[in-house]
Amino acid sequence: MRKLVIGSRVLVLTTFAGVIVAAAVAAACGSGTSENLTAGGGAADGSTTIPGEGDAAAPPDEGINTTGAGAGTGAVTGLPCDVQQLLENRCIGCHLSASPPPLLTYADLLKPSSDPTKNLAQKSLERMKSTTAAMPPPPAVAPDAQEIGVLETWVNAGTPKGAVCTPPAGDAGVDAGSTGGNPYNTPTVCTSKTTWNQGNEGSSRMRPGGACVTCHTMRGGPNYTVAGTVYPTAHEPNDCNGVNAGGVTVVVTDANGVVTNIPVNTVGNFSTRAKIAAPFKVKVTNGVKERVMAGALTAGDCNSCHTLAGVNGAPGRVMAP
Repeated sequence: MRKLVIGSRVLVLTTFAGVIVAAAVAAACGSGTSENLTAGGGAADGSTTIPGEGDAAAPPDEGINTTGAGAGTGAVTGLPCDVQQLLENRCIGCHLSASPPPLLTYADLLKPSSDPTKNLAQKSLERMKSTTAAMPPPPAVAPDAQEIGVLETWVNAGTPKGAVCTPPAGDAGVDAGSTGGNPYNTPTVCTSKTTWNQGNEGSSRMRPGGACVTCHTMRGGPNYTVAGTVYPTAHEPNDCNGVNAGGVTVVVTDANGVVTNIPVNTVGNFSTRAKIAAPFKVKVTNGVKERVMAGALTAGDCNSCHTLAGVNGAPGRVMAP
């Protein structure tokens, strides 16, 4: 599987240098800090029992190195945060390298398009508004009027360079009740011993661990703005069911201070279609303790970085506190 790893990620207590990895995923999430974890488990519809636990240590994730600043993390791309968010949710899953042309940075958007009278920003807007040659092409989810308006406003303003995305005011990025230690130094294991086995059949319990936003966008929706899976430990394989603990919630605070509480279901999946202004902050809480991610985000495809081994500085899965 190819993954987009972009910019650098600063995590609470531990700083991870981001690497640039070519990918078929659009957005990025990082991780919070360490604390003792509660184990989840239990079977769910569409699950199969797993008899064993897996390898003794998390293997490295697959990927290939490339270059360039990226989007997703509030890294310095030169793009306004809202434009960056649109590109991540709608475009970057395909527009990563030479063909089709990358749409990762300000410099990318100002390059000439196939029409010598238009740069790629102008051409992207034209294609998004087209009824005969739409981008992204079906069955991908088309940008809505508000999303197109973001790009149109920026293009009409002369494509000014954006500021560095900064996180909204609020949490300081410290786990409540942290007991120290390194919760990411754990073996690869499917804690629940159950896994999704129904392919891409639609369900809120489908494909735990996979890159939800990218997959849904490219396959025709429904379109999520933030989605992922919460696990009890750091290195759990794709399709393994995550936490099955009542009261676990993902809390997103957007650039306007608007808080969106996203419940975690019985296989650990969470998702929302709510409009969330970038940049935003994320934490996971069980009502008593929290795991808080430090740093600004512009898109919420959490599992694209929170893979089994972790990429873009994420040391592993999104974990429950």
